[in-house]
Amino acid sequence: MTPLEIGGAALAAALVMILLRIPVGLALGLAAFGGAASILPLSAAISLMTRVPYEFAASWEFAAVPMFLAMGAVITRSRMADGLLLLAERGLRRLPGGLAIATNFAGAAFGAASGSSLATTVALGRMATPQMLRSGYDPGLATATTACAGTLAALIPPSIPLIVYGILAEQSVAKLFFAGILPGLLTALAYALMIFLRVRANPELAPRNEEISREPVGWSVAAFPVIAVTILGGIYGGIFSPGEAGAVGALVAIALAFCQRGFGWRELAAALGDAARQTAAILFVAIGAFMLTRTMALTGLPNALADLVEAWSVSPVLLVLGSALLFVLLGMVLDPFGVMLLSVAVLLPAFERLGFDLIWMGIIIVKFIEIGLVTPPVGLNVFAAKSVAPPEIGLTTIFRGVTWFLAAEAVVMTLLFLFPALTLWLPGLIL
Repeated sequence: MTPLEIGGAALAAALVMILLRIPVGLALGLAAFGGAASILPLSAAISLMTRVPYEFAASWEFAAVPMFLAMGAVITRSRMADGLLLLAERGLRRLPGGLAIATNFAGAAFGAASGSSLATTVALGRMATPQMLRSGYDPGLATATTACAGTLAALIPPSIPLIVYGILAEQSVAKLFFAGILPGLLTALAYALMIFLRVRANPELAPRNEEISREPVGWSVAAFPVIAVTILGGIYGGIFSPGEAGAVGALVAIALAFCQRGFGWRELAAALGDAARQTAAILFVAIGAFMLTRTMALTGLPNALADLVEAWSVSPVLLVLGSALLFVLLGMVLDPFGVMLLSVAVLLPAFERLGFDLIWMGIIIVKFIEIGLVTPPVGLNVFAAKSVAPPEIGLTTIFRGVTWFLAAEAVVMTLLFLFPALTLWLPGLIL
């Protein structure tokens, strides 16, 4: 077999193993080793594949991932987000679907201090879903709102997917962070507008609640701007790198959490345990994909694909649309990190050859990942929302509610494609 055929066979083998329910990281790693062993002598393939996990895990940029996960876990365990949701509810309660809109914006704020979509979804689901259901909200709207609001953490910095993309694409993580701000806020606004219009057209979806909660908001609502300003201000001011920002953010979150009633050393240990498990899961998939990236480089498949795109004179628009279809198909069998890592390994040279800005491309890829988090059949955020919802609410109900949010995502993606400045203006202005 030629190297290109070996590369294609390795990709196909990885997808087949994933369809057979072999863990994603293991499937990618086995396919990578098999491909490398078909090209190199066995000893050389073993040497290459044993170096890759260390090289990836020891990269300085990846150190930010466990730090941001720890920060999000501490915020979740300390229930610092409760006051934020209460404040948003009081300000928006008179709007049609006000509680759902408040949950949406609380998700954006939580994402700005968390970086983890699943953590944001679980936190919002525990706080907001019961409250919306008690107020008579449609179960599909209530659960879909928490699932989709959680995806905002994938884009609004600090974003773990953006960190991993920056490592693989060799792009500035700081620029990616600032590039994600406007698209993230635009997505939150699109969600809010969709909820408003939908409930206004059908008020039975979300009965208006005129009661004002007498529960005190508490000082913890200030924790989110403090953490966000510390992280982004420190990066912008050149005080620390994104990796160091994660450590500083985690320390600030821990200090604020200990001022919260009911948070102690036991809760801190549980939060750090949550972060360790999430880090291990991400690392396992990322290492397998990084190994496959090295194998793809050996086979020359990405460059051959780029040459083919150039020879066929494929327009940039057609390439992006074709890639979007590929993302959707891969999202049906892969978790979000698997989709991103495979796309970077195979498609990035073609995007680069056609002159795409790789910062803009990173935001587009993460947007597709964000959409994949709520798209069946995988839809990890939907499963997370289901795990904290009442048992009588089924996955079908949640996915049906998510359909409206996907329509809002289609509008946002169209705007980002037509106006790249929405993504590139802020990092170009301040970095």
